[in-house]
Parts: sequence; structure tokens; C-alpha cells
Amino acid sequence: MMQTLLLGAIIVSLAWGAFVFGAVYTWAFTPLAIALAAIGLAALVTGRKGRPPIAGLAAALGAFAVCVSLQLVPLPASVLARVSPGTDGFLRLYDLSYISATTPDPRGELPTAEPRRPISIAPRNTAVGLGLFGAFAVFALGCARLFSRTSVRQIAGATLWLGVSLAAVGIVQDLAIGREVHMKVYGFWQTQAGGNPFGPFINRNHFAGWMLMAFPLAVALVVDQIERALAAMPRESGRGVLELASSPEGGRIVMTAVACMVMGLSLAMTRSRSGVAAFGVSAALLTWCIVRRQASVRARMVVGAAIVAVIGVAMLGAGLNTALGRFAASDTAAGDQTSVGSLGGRLNIWRDTVAMAKLSPLTGQGLNSYGTGTIVFQARERTLHYNEAHNDYLQLAAEGGALLCVPVLAAIGVLVALVRRRFREAPHSGTTYWVRIGAAVGLVSIAVQSAFDFSLQMPGNAALFAMLVGVALHQSPNLRQRLSTGR
Repeated sequence: MMQTLLLGAIIVSLAWGAFVFGAVYTWAFTPLAIALAAIGLAALVTGRKGRPPIAGLAAALGAFAVCVSLQLVPLPASVLARVSPGTDGFLRLYDLSYISATTPDPRGELPTAEPRRPISIAPRNTAVGLGLFGAFAVFALGCARLFSRTSVRQIAGATLWLGVSLAAVGIVQDLAIGREVHMKVYGFWQTQAGGNPFGPFINRNHFAGWMLMAFPLAVALVVDQIERALAAMPRESGRGVLELASSPEGGRIVMTAVACMVMGLSLAMTRSRSGVAAFGVSAALLTWCIVRRQASVRARMVVGAAIVAVIGVAMLGAGLNTALGRFAASDTAAGDQTSVGSLGGRLNIWRDTVAMAKLSPLTGQGLNSYGTGTIVFQARERTLHYNEAHNDYLQLAAEGGALLCVPVLAAIGVLVALVRRRFREAPHSGTTYWVRIGAAVGLVSIAVQSAFDFSLQMPGNAALFAMLVGVALHQSPNLRQRLSTGR
């Protein structure tokens, strides 16, 4: 009963995060974070201890949280100038009280009361970022425990139909309203800070990011259904295929495949360059993983044709010219050399971000403080204010320096090692295997897009990301418990 309630709560939370504008607003992400933290804690408490082994990942995530907390500790100005020169330089240009307190008097002496400031130049934003990270981390670990007691087919199927619903909203809204920079989402919600909406998301790139994670999971379900159907087919392939096509199982396969096509179509219709590029990587990985696992030529042909059909119909339905045309469009043709959507605009942001990272290479300027830092440190383009770096890796370097990058790299290394271990210990077939493949490809896809955008900074997307981490880490409930030695 508890497991069913938790699975239902996960789907409701994912739906809230996606349909309520990606949970980008405070009133939307606050209840989302509370719900995810509660789900994660409940799953950890009721889950089977040590299954799967997540202590190493929990330690790495905990280390990151501790390091972020250190950015909130007030330090004397003299110490702050040594450990975080970038923060000291920012405050000397931005904070009048800090300037007056650190400026020598006419006799060359500093004031007696040395000011104390944290490393973070935006402590409130850093505290919010820390709270959200904690909620998502607990949720991811809890999902790994929960899915190790239940079948991942349920959560994957629910995510599939959630994705279809989200795709339908995006497609219908695009066809009915069109593409306007300041269009009203759902026909009534006016965005508060511009944006380029698609579906319920304020930015089309963020909608694409959500679909990039959900689409591989949906394809994995199609492959699992086809494999199980092929295994039950008679040896005579011709008669078996006809029987499959006319059977209820064949109908379910077609329905799931159509759902995948709708999701892929909506992704292509966003015309997100980062989304389409990452979609190409996702499609290549999925095709390689799927075809290489098939034991017979017949299976390879059937499964390969199905995947090509799903991806091909999605791209053709959106129109290759529409989906890929923005890659060929030059900055000049777009009419804006410095637009954040142009290559020149992106390069300007990245150069400024690298410069910011060099100011405080050890400690950074504070998690979730990039938009505050660019008020002072944005140098190459002053007609626009950049709130994000459009590259999560560069932004993390600027906001966290080595202090945050080291635990993040450690967490990624532990996650990769654990997922590889989960693949090695279980059979390379069946629902668990294919859903894990879908989750892993989804994580890789969003990692590719994160080099050009910031979809994962949307709480609604981060919630789906955390759930995929849980899927990738879980142990199949049907897997025999092995000896704990070496785990």
C-alpha cells in the first residue's frame, strides 16, 4: 500500500513540476521540493536497507551540500579577500557598506570593525539552491530504494503517458497560438520575464530538456514489449508476425510506439538547437544499445525498423526544415549579433563566465548567484543582462570553483560506477534492463544539452532527472540478493 501511494505521489509531483510552467516560480517549486523531500524520506525509511548500496553516492552528495553551506559562512574581509578574491572584488563595486568598512581612513588605517561577509554574493539565492539540491538528492536516493522493491515498468509507463500529455499540450498550443516571444502560456498566463514558451514551459529549450529525458524511457518500453512479443512468437516468422499484428499485444506495441512518436514530434517542433542536437545523440545511443543486444537477424531488423520509424516519423512530422533550419540560420540572418540565441551571444556569455571563474577559482562566488555576479562582471554585452551562463558546467565553475566542482565530479564518478555495477549484476534483457537503458540514455542526453543550455536548473526538469537517477541505480526486485562482500 505504501509503495503504491509513493509511486502515485511521484507521478503527481512530476506532473506538477512539468505542467506548472516547469516549476520555475517560487510558488511552484516550493511545494514541489517539499513533496519530493517527503517522498524520498518515506522511501528511504520504508525501503530495504542496503538495496541498492547508495552510501557512496549519498556521501558525495552530502559533501556537496556541506561545501555549499561553507559558502554561506560569514568570513572577515581580510580572509574573504584571500580565499575568494572574486567575491571581495564584487562587494567593493556593489556593496556600499562593505566599501566604506574596508576603505582606509586618511591616516591609512582600516576601521576597527572589520566587516564579515559570506563567500556567496547572493546568500539568499544560495540558500534556495541548497534547499532544492537537498530535496532532489533525497528524492533520487529514495527512488532508488523504492524502485528496488517495485517494478520500474509502472513508473516508466506512467512517465510515458505523462510525456504524451505534455507533448499534446505543446503541439496543440503551437498549432493554435503559434510562436510568439511574449505569448501567453495556456492562452492566459503572461510570462513574467519574457521567454520563448512552448507548451507549459516558459522556454522551448526547457520543454525540449524534459522530453530528452522522458523519450528514451518511452522507447525502452517499446523495445521491451517487442522483445517479449518476439519471444512468444512461433518459429515461422511470417505467420508469427501476422499473429502479432492482429493480437492485443501488437495493439499495445503500436499504441506505445505512437506515444513515442508524439513525444519526439513535440521535441522537434520546439526548434531548440540544443534539444535537437541532444536528440540526435540520444537516438544514436538508443539505436546502438538496442540493435547490438538482439540475438537474431530477424529481431535486429524488426527492432531496428521500429526505432527508425519512431524517430523518423517524429522528425518528418515536425518537418526537417523546421526542426533543423535554425542550425543553418546565421546570426546576421537572425538580425541580432548579440542575441542569447545566436552563436555570437553564446560565446560572449561563455567568455565572461570563464573570466568570472578565474576570479575565484577555489571557492567560486556562490551557488545560484550567477545572475547577481553578471551585474558587475558581464563585460562583452551590456545591452542585455544574462541571468544564466547557458552552459551548466561553466556556470558551476564560476559559482562553485574547486570547492563545488570536486564533490560534483566525485558524485558523477560514483554514479557511473554504481550504474555499471547494476548493469553487470543483472541479465541483459527484460524490462529492468531496457528501462535502465532508457534512464541512462536520458541522463546522457540532458548532460549533452547542459553544455548549451540550462534545462536542469528548472525544478520540474530536475525532478525528472532525479527520478531517472533512481531508475538507473535501482536493483531489480527479482534479482537474488548477493553476498554483501565488495558492495
